Amino acid sequence: MVTAIHTCHTRRTRRTWLLISLAAGLGASCTGVVSPSKGNGGTSGGGSISGGGGSGSTTGAGGAGGPEAAYLPARVRRITNAEYDASVKALLGTALTPSAQFSFPPDSRQGPTSSPAGPAFTLNDAQRVDPVLADKLDTAALALVAEARANGKLAALAPCANPTGSAGEACAKTFVQSFGAKVYRRPLVDEEINGLVVGATSVYHVGADGYTYDDGIGVLTRVLLQSAGFLYITEIGDVGAGATFTLAPAEIATSMSYLLTAGPPDDTLAANATAGMLATAAGREQEARRLIATAAGRARMVRVVREWLGIDDVAHREKAATVYPGFAAAGAAMEAESTNFINEVVTNSSGTISELLSADWTIIDPALASVYGVTSAGAGQRTSLAGVGRRGILNQAAFLSVFATNNGSHPVFRGVSLMRRVACLNVRDPGVVGIVVSFPATDPMKTTRGRFEEHARDAGCASCHASIDPFGFAFEGYDGMGQARTTENNMSIDTRVTITAGADFDGTYADSNALAAALAASPSVRTCLARQLFRSSAGRSDATVAASENAFVDLWKELPADQQGRLVDVLIAFVRSPLFVQRRTP
Repeated sequence: MVTAIHTCHTRRTRRTWLLISLAAGLGASCTGVVSPSKGNGGTSGGGSISGGGGSGSTTGAGGAGGPEAAYLPARVRRITNAEYDASVKALLGTALTPSAQFSFPPDSRQGPTSSPAGPAFTLNDAQRVDPVLADKLDTAALALVAEARANGKLAALAPCANPTGSAGEACAKTFVQSFGAKVYRRPLVDEEINGLVVGATSVYHVGADGYTYDDGIGVLTRVLLQSAGFLYITEIGDVGAGATFTLAPAEIATSMSYLLTAGPPDDTLAANATAGMLATAAGREQEARRLIATAAGRARMVRVVREWLGIDDVAHREKAATVYPGFAAAGAAMEAESTNFINEVVTNSSGTISELLSADWTIIDPALASVYGVTSAGAGQRTSLAGVGRRGILNQAAFLSVFATNNGSHPVFRGVSLMRRVACLNVRDPGVVGIVVSFPATDPMKTTRGRFEEHARDAGCASCHASIDPFGFAFEGYDGMGQARTTENNMSIDTRVTITAGADFDGTYADSNALAAALAASPSVRTCLARQLFRSSAGRSDATVAASENAFVDLWKELPADQQGRLVDVLIAFVRSPLFVQRRTP
């Protein structure tokens, strides 16, 4: 059976033709946002960039291009794989993890994709539904409906006793109005309800006619789980808005919930949105802090940090077994360490980037403790690393393993990643300047640092490597899976570096731990944190939203000093700001 769903938000919006065709084995991407026709009923302007509320003047905001340039553009973005899993769990209480069990394609990520580049956040407004994903979505929907029918969930959501004819259609309409509103995260308009339920060619009748009411509800559910209204989050406002406008209350609730918990709004958030609570900065902050404190909120924060640092997939990395025989057994432990460490810093400690980068403790299991040369304090307990000299997340095995090769360390990967991700220093891709990268070959007569120092003497490479390599050389005290070492190829390893990046942490350091301590105290690193959290929240990091990013950094600078480095407070600052609720036409 082929099902095509065409959703045109004619009453609710004034600037979107949202079209998606989803069928067994066939999918088409969603169009972008088109220009509106200006009307009289909307909210124009919408909020001072320097203020914390949801209304007021935009005078003076945004820099080049006028006040509107400071706002993010209106958009329709596809939910990520993790958001899909959380959404179907909230809707149907499923025990499945569809994105993994049905092999969804990996999320496309914003930003550069080369190995040392980044960050690359999965919240990316360029994601679309392609034919491969469409096929997986249909497979997942079939499995979810079968599970929900078997466990009685669908019967509870649509509790009519097998009605027929007009009675069945009436029951199906009630189901669409209630369950459909949770799927779409907003009330459905009459055209949508009628298209799904009314008439012989509607989705419900295709499933029920000649079969049963339950079959009709099953097909309806299958279609809803593949609909544009479910798979895409809209940030397009209400009818009649001008060139800049305020998001609709349901859109604010949806954007807030997916940003902070990677899942749909709960009943409390939805009710508070309807009551107008989210129209104010204070109201949004109150709800945001509640959401962040949930298990889903904590998991979302951990995911953001791991994506920011590029360590969110360390368990699936591969290392040469002949060089690192212990990696296969320790890979999962590395992933668990970064997850537990970030959660502990954010939830039970200072929550600051300073502690994230400089803590002399971690949370590890015995498998990884043996790699570090310490004794694990036990599940969920902090293990001191003071005796072995490791400081912060950059000196943990996850970061050190990811930014390495399968058979050795890699100073350039580590250096570029640190510069881009942690310090927000501009590092040009070699291809942009016409350089073909060729890293030095393995040489048993040299250390890794020796090989790369010789490589950097090449005139075409020297200018870039002079700034990049010292960052990476500082970490040469750790091999390609994060094990400490003092020698390589029977030669002493030199970790002393002098950083000359034009940053406030320029200086000479004995090793990566000393460098990590300097980064932890750096004002420019705190500013980079603000930029990275903005990018992870906005779903974009390209030049077209640079004015929005800079406007947020200006707002961030107004925070009290003790909040500027605290991850939750930086995220709350974005949610409070007009940048979160205001949009401009593209």
